[in-house]
Amino acid sequence: MRPKRQQEQIERPQIQERPPYLLILTRAFIWFFLRPEVRKFAKAVNAYRSGGLRLCWYRLLGRFGTPIREPSYRPFRNQLSRSQSQFLLAKCPNKPVISIIVVVDKRDGKWLAKCINSVASQYYANWELILVNSASQKSSQIRLVSTWTSQDSRVRAFCLKHNSTMAEATNSAIRQARGKFIGFLDGDDELTADALTWIIWTINKHPQARWFYSDEDKISKDERCHSPYFKPDFSPELLLSNMYTQHFIIYSADALSEIGGLRELDSGQEHDLSLRLSEVIPREQIVHIPRVLYHCREVTGSLGTKQKPSMGAQKVVAEALKRRNLRADVSLHKLCPTLYQIALQPSHFPKVSIIIPTRNALDLLQRCVHSIREYTNYPNYEIIVVDNQSNDLKVTEYLAAESSQRHVKVLQYNNDFNHSAMNNIAVSSVKSEFVVFMNNDVEIVSDNWLEQLVATAQIDESVGTVGGLLLYPDGKVQHGGMLLGILGLAGHAHKRMESNSAGYFGRLYAFQEMSGITAALALVRRAAFEFVGGFNSERYPTSYNDVDLCIRLRKEGFRCLYNPMVRAIHYEAKTRPITADELHYQERLMADHSEILGNDPFYNPNLALDNEQFSGFRRFPVEDQIPELADIPRGER
Repeated sequence: MRPKRQQEQIERPQIQERPPYLLILTRAFIWFFLRPEVRKFAKAVNAYRSGGLRLCWYRLLGRFGTPIREPSYRPFRNQLSRSQSQFLLAKCPNKPVISIIVVVDKRDGKWLAKCINSVASQYYANWELILVNSASQKSSQIRLVSTWTSQDSRVRAFCLKHNSTMAEATNSAIRQARGKFIGFLDGDDELTADALTWIIWTINKHPQARWFYSDEDKISKDERCHSPYFKPDFSPELLLSNMYTQHFIIYSADALSEIGGLRELDSGQEHDLSLRLSEVIPREQIVHIPRVLYHCREVTGSLGTKQKPSMGAQKVVAEALKRRNLRADVSLHKLCPTLYQIALQPSHFPKVSIIIPTRNALDLLQRCVHSIREYTNYPNYEIIVVDNQSNDLKVTEYLAAESSQRHVKVLQYNNDFNHSAMNNIAVSSVKSEFVVFMNNDVEIVSDNWLEQLVATAQIDESVGTVGGLLLYPDGKVQHGGMLLGILGLAGHAHKRMESNSAGYFGRLYAFQEMSGITAALALVRRAAFEFVGGFNSERYPTSYNDVDLCIRLRKEGFRCLYNPMVRAIHYEAKTRPITADELHYQERLMADHSEILGNDPFYNPNLALDNEQFSGFRRFPVEDQIPELADIPRGER
């Protein structure tokens, strides 16, 4: 039972933990005056006019009064101690043998020694280390391996009789493994001392799980750990884009046996193995451990793993898509060579209704509609404009002309502005399988954008909504998927980052699942939308309605996918000023979804919540993840 004091500490909303007011004002001053922009002044004036100093101060709190982050990456700060490990292992009735396979190659022998020692130093003792010599004949390595096998019965070694491939060497070790679970370790990498403790604890907490993976970092030649890769929970789409689960990874032996181990390929064997396993292991049996358990020896040009770009690995992804009956072209991404760009193609072309709410703003509306026509080759779509009492004669004339030529269907909404209600009414007027919600200040800039959205939704019936990459007019990122918990509420992944960068370990341009998609441009499965009751027009008439919708969709088992092949410019908030009501919507969101905010499965509990650029680290002590550790007397930890 978690102590009451500890429970309150964990469940306290993140937005309540604030730094000193002077620090908030200092941050605001630097932001406002260091790089003055017209947009900044306009937002400040609108905030003051709408809500006075109270709204201005609240927005300063929201932007600059976030929880104080960790000053730097501390690789050993949040690891289990030996006493904590012993405490947890004593509570685990299931303590299976874990087999660790290392294929010994021609790498430096001193790194192999450190690798073996990292396994021998594990707090969990029921392991075996299998060393397979496939290519190395160095006398120093032979002596090292011989010494370990003679000193520790848990270390076993065998040498293949001929110059075997990596796949053959690994499969030979898998067949000889005694463990119920099998992990892989490169001969120059290292495990943290608590790595197997976390695996065993997780096995006992998730007895049906058959696949475990952890976070990782890099280790330099001078033994300095840096550049941690804090990963999201499992996303089959992200695995198609990048072999992100690679280090540290543990599979059940029966799953490896079921698919026949590694295939003989020119390259990409590990990625191919994981893709094939993801097709036989249900995703609820794939568990992410949000802890750095693996130190990857630094390799120049990698994304944090030793995966290398190759035509072979590209072919592996293409084959996986074909097995799943998905039509797509796969290519290496120019900005990120270990990332695979996936251009999906629809299996068929169901009708799509594109819904655009508007009030006046003729220049924005015309640009939006024109961009749709210019970049859309999809054969079965319609445009519906919901007009909210436009009093600009040019707008009414434009809509009348478009409607008379049947280019646009116009719906009239004669009530006060309510973005949610306008979209709900529009959806109720159509029978299309999919609807696209689009703000009037969005301009499409990518070919085949609608084909991409539809094809993504056709992956399976669980896909509830799909979005793409939105950019500011200056080319910087406005939206790369939704992140929950940012500033205690929600934010946009990679916001304000340069679009010519790959983002956090390539995630800006990775096809992946996210916790939400902005309704500024989102395709939604109409049946899913109606199943959850559409937008909540009473509690969220203007702001955070898309956050609320995506959370409710996810609660009902629908998924939100981000496809960066879809790109558009978003002239954000050009037609609606900031109002004091936004405060109330934020409070409602925290009240309605407090159990979700701050626990985004596709972010990471180690990453800071004070920005949208995946920058900085959050305090995440092991006691927050394993409440039972609070029962250990302080002097024994």
